[in-house]
Amino acid sequence: MRDTTDKIKMDVARKAEMREKLMSSPAKTTELPRHNVKKRVVTTLLIAAVVSAVGITTYAAFAGGIGALSFGKRAWGPSIEEDIKHSLPPREEWSLQGYPDSPEYKAALEWLNFEAGYDRDWKILDEADAEQKRTGVDPFEKYSAYLVYSQEMADKIDEIAEKYKLKLHTGFDDGDEKELEERVGDIFNDNITGGAYFYDDGTFQMDALYKNKYNFQIRRCVRGYLDTVTVNVGTSEGFEEYTYMTKSGIPVTISEGKDVRGRRRTFITANLEKSFVVINIMPFNYDGEPNNYTDKDIEDIADSFYFNKM
Repeated sequence: MRDTTDKIKMDVARKAEMREKLMSSPAKTTELPRHNVKKRVVTTLLIAAVVSAVGITTYAAFAGGIGALSFGKRAWGPSIEEDIKHSLPPREEWSLQGYPDSPEYKAALEWLNFEAGYDRDWKILDEADAEQKRTGVDPFEKYSAYLVYSQEMADKIDEIAEKYKLKLHTGFDDGDEKELEERVGDIFNDNITGGAYFYDDGTFQMDALYKNKYNFQIRRCVRGYLDTVTVNVGTSEGFEEYTYMTKSGIPVTISEGKDVRGRRRTFITANLEKSFVVINIMPFNYDGEPNNYTDKDIEDIADSFYFNKM
């Protein structure tokens, strides 16, 4: 699908679906993660990467740049092949939930820190996998949005949710843009097509096309819910940013920079009262060719969303 030098290979000796869910390993440097749960989503085969931006409305104290979204630099996971891991730049985890003074950010960071030191040798996962195969029952189905496979993990999720007064995602489903709008409302115009996965609370991730030409991803995290999806980035430096007033009457931040391979990357971020939204315009299309969008295309994509309804 794309040049293999950009891909991170995962250890497929273990259970493929569970490992894919748990690792959400970066495969490209400019993509949101495909945060799979138990069901197969119809979103694109893009799996992870560099993303994010700046908020501008509710959390004005953090309007100075994308660095405020960072959870800090992290080591690459043990499943990444050694020769690939050591050729990669330092990795940063970024929040998709909001800025550091929000409970959603704090909760995601606490879960990220817990996961970083948990089950590093995969023994607990292997035991859980074997037991599920034996019984045919997943005792942690309630926590499928959080990649939970042990009671210790389930207890930690409950603890974090209670600490920050957040609810858990429920009702996972997937579908095309029409099914998404049926679930979350009329939030974009006819220029947008694609596939998405979504929860009952309105949190969703969509892999989409603008006018069937430029591909991008959007994630909306609804406030008041525990969301733990993060993105892996090489650096938060080198972005130029400006505020753009959309046709829906809501200002968004447009952040422009380059990835580690020198390709243009653009992010549109809306820090809204009810949600935090990140749009990632890809530097390449689904054939791996340059996604030669213009500055006007960026603003047109922003205008295709009704942020006042999100």
